[in-house]
Amino acid sequence: MEVSQIFKLILLFGGVVSILMAVLLWFYVENFSANRVLAVLTFVWGITVFAFVIQSKAFFFKYPHLFGLFTSLNLLFFPLVFIYVKTFLNREARNYRTIIIHFIPFLIYLIAIAPFVLNSAETKIEIFEAGLPSWLKTVLKVTDVIIILQGIFYTVISVRIIHRYQFFRGNRVSHNEQSIISWLKQFVIINVVLWAIGTTSVFLELVITTIPFDLFKLYYLGITILTFWMGILTIKRTQFFTFDTGGKFTLKVNTNHGEQKIKNLQASDEQEKTGEQLILDFMEGEKPYLKSDMTIHDIVEGTGLNKIKVSELINDELRQSFYDFVSGYRTKEVIRLIGEGKIKDYTLIHISEMAGFNSKATFYRAFKKHTGKTPNEYAGLFKI
Repeated sequence: MEVSQIFKLILLFGGVVSILMAVLLWFYVENFSANRVLAVLTFVWGITVFAFVIQSKAFFFKYPHLFGLFTSLNLLFFPLVFIYVKTFLNREARNYRTIIIHFIPFLIYLIAIAPFVLNSAETKIEIFEAGLPSWLKTVLKVTDVIIILQGIFYTVISVRIIHRYQFFRGNRVSHNEQSIISWLKQFVIINVVLWAIGTTSVFLELVITTIPFDLFKLYYLGITILTFWMGILTIKRTQFFTFDTGGKFTLKVNTNHGEQKIKNLQASDEQEKTGEQLILDFMEGEKPYLKSDMTIHDIVEGTGLNKIKVSELINDELRQSFYDFVSGYRTKEVIRLIGEGKIKDYTLIHISEMAGFNSKATFYRAFKKHTGKTPNEYAGLFKI
């Protein structure tokens, strides 16, 4: 048996493993959306590996309707990688309307090749014999460029989400969480390496007529190895596919009465959390208000809800402005720090900065509004 035939057998086996992995991940943990996303990704990997092994000029003459369809699957790779990372770290955040946006290039590609796809098999074969029309070649080349740009864009935002998660968790990241974050980083890096191989291959095809080695073979071999590795992880590191941060106790501030109410919003795995609960869980658990430059976009990225929805929930459900909502948490943090005795070592202004306030006037105004006392009056109770 020739080396090329052995190589094809390895890839075909990898394709089978990818599809089996997809089934396993889909049913591995009920309601764990990240596994469902990864299942779709591995299924797409499996199909593209099969396509790479079996497709040829003779294959498309026999099955002309499949030409161009396999290329569309490559447009799903990096969007799915990003969605996997996002849903993994934000289990409850599943805004399907925003997720669909990431598949627009895939849908546009299908629309673009529709004039070719809708032809009969006989017409397609005639086109193959005469040579692909220039417009179809252009579509395929533009698609390659889009895939390259997707690799850059989705890698950046995937890494950014992981780093933001680490930043908000701070010292509260457990050993288990740290190992999971490392897994996500490795997963992204491996996909970047595969992207680099594929991009190099596309570039060489554009500038060099004859290529001594088909880098796409290395690309699909890499996908096969990654699938095998994931299969091993599902057995040895089950926490990578069952991760759950669990419920949290969250704070609800009622600024109309200057009171702070603690509300237990711990939800069971079978119970969906409301948008209000997601926001409160995020604020109490991740403490983004400790950043002096916090904006509503921090809540948007931390919960997966869109900006309009976040604004509606804060204004209508919590009956506060965004400013009052955030300053309420910062005021609570100042009270906590004073209660711990920080007032003996630091000035009130320094403590307010530790809590996220960025000016003395803002701090004094917010503190008075939420507590009914000035910071000096409150701190005086702890200086005795």
